[in-house]
Amino acid sequence: MYFYSVQSLQIHNKIIKNLVDMKLTSVKISFIAISFLFLFLENTEAIPDSLLVQEQTLRVDSISISGNDITEDFIILRELTFSTGDFVNTAVLQYNKERVFSLRLFTKVEIYPEIISNKNIIRIELKESWYIYPIPFIRRQNGSMKKLSYGINFSFKNFRGKNEHLRTILSLGYDPFFALVYQNPALDYKRNLGLGLGLSFLKLSNKSTAAKNLFGNDFDYKFYSTEVILFKRLDLFNEFYSGIGFNYVEGPEKPIQRITASGKRIDRVVSFTLGYTYDSRDLKQFSQYGIFASAMLRHKGFGISNISYNIFQFDFREYRTIIKDFSARWRFALRHTFGSTIPLYDYSFLGYNEYVRGYSNDVSEGNNFLLASFEVSYPIVKEWDLSIKLPLIPQQLTSARIGIYLSAFTDAGQVFNNHQRFRFSDFNTGGGFGLTLLLLPYNAIRFEYAFNKSGKGEILIGTGFSF
Repeated sequence: MYFYSVQSLQIHNKIIKNLVDMKLTSVKISFIAISFLFLFLENTEAIPDSLLVQEQTLRVDSISISGNDITEDFIILRELTFSTGDFVNTAVLQYNKERVFSLRLFTKVEIYPEIISNKNIIRIELKESWYIYPIPFIRRQNGSMKKLSYGINFSFKNFRGKNEHLRTILSLGYDPFFALVYQNPALDYKRNLGLGLGLSFLKLSNKSTAAKNLFGNDFDYKFYSTEVILFKRLDLFNEFYSGIGFNYVEGPEKPIQRITASGKRIDRVVSFTLGYTYDSRDLKQFSQYGIFASAMLRHKGFGISNISYNIFQFDFREYRTIIKDFSARWRFALRHTFGSTIPLYDYSFLGYNEYVRGYSNDVSEGNNFLLASFEVSYPIVKEWDLSIKLPLIPQQLTSARIGIYLSAFTDAGQVFNNHQRFRFSDFNTGGGFGLTLLLLPYNAIRFEYAFNKSGKGEILIGTGFSF
């Protein structure tokens, strides 16, 4: 179970009380979020309660891995919560099966014990997925068919067997975009170091109503960005990272303060990032139990061209099995900007990447946003291993783990400025129900119907996972 002490609950109540009807400064917001994170992590077990049930256990004498024709053994072993000499039971093996599957390298994972000559061998049998594939996408902005972006996300995964990922994204139409991303979670396996590199170009239509009013008309930004991030994995669940980046931001021909951070037509912004992630989820794409928490602070400018501001992001998610196949999840997310020269293009928005379902086309902006969600789900099809043999097509391309889930959800969110009073009664709130089709390890398709607090409904169709 998850245990909370009386003292911890008192602290938690104080945090909630301070959030209500108060003026939030950057220090208060950051302290509240970080306190919230460590309160829960300090008082929870790394492995959820369903894995602590007393069952018959066995001692692991050896571990055998098969089916990984490309993937190196250490990529799989570093995800396991047990090693030779430890004791495991059925629930622990199931949990580890989902952790290995979460690598998104395999279409099927089986972990089971086998006794040979009085030795307990843990067998890990894998079927590798196809690692080179293009994924087409289409995205509609503000519910308008005139604002369609379409393109292709080309992925080359695991090309040296070390879970490396090289990705190229090309988007045309509204807000054209190009990105080249490289991720290597095991750059130095012995020291648990990882590396991320990114390079992108984006022609972005202005999303800020305040910026449009200042300029007097619609306009576009041009962003050229690059970033290098170094990851340090402390253990199975904890990871720190830091990075440096550079952004070249080109505004409209007429330079206006706040439309750019410098007040000139072009911003040249150096950034430094520090972050922390805790992740004990089982199946990361569609978790049934575990915790995900992250905190990130990014400083931009360093006073160059009088640019100096900060972005703080916090995200906490918890997943639990309620009764049998019913599961629940909840999320609390915060984005907070503070400093002397915050440009409008770096403000916090609801209505684009983050939104309240029921208000997905309602755009609001400010220094900060708060977003909370709660979902309950039930499987129609929990796990179905699909594999079809077709001529001239590799079987890895026609193999996937299929799941179909019904869900009910409620969201709440608000955008507000620094030092502005807010009330929970002012939050946008929405709710609804949906159906999620899992095509693992690749992606998911969601069909949702949501309604806002005025009773107005909307249909949402998209790829990916709600959270």
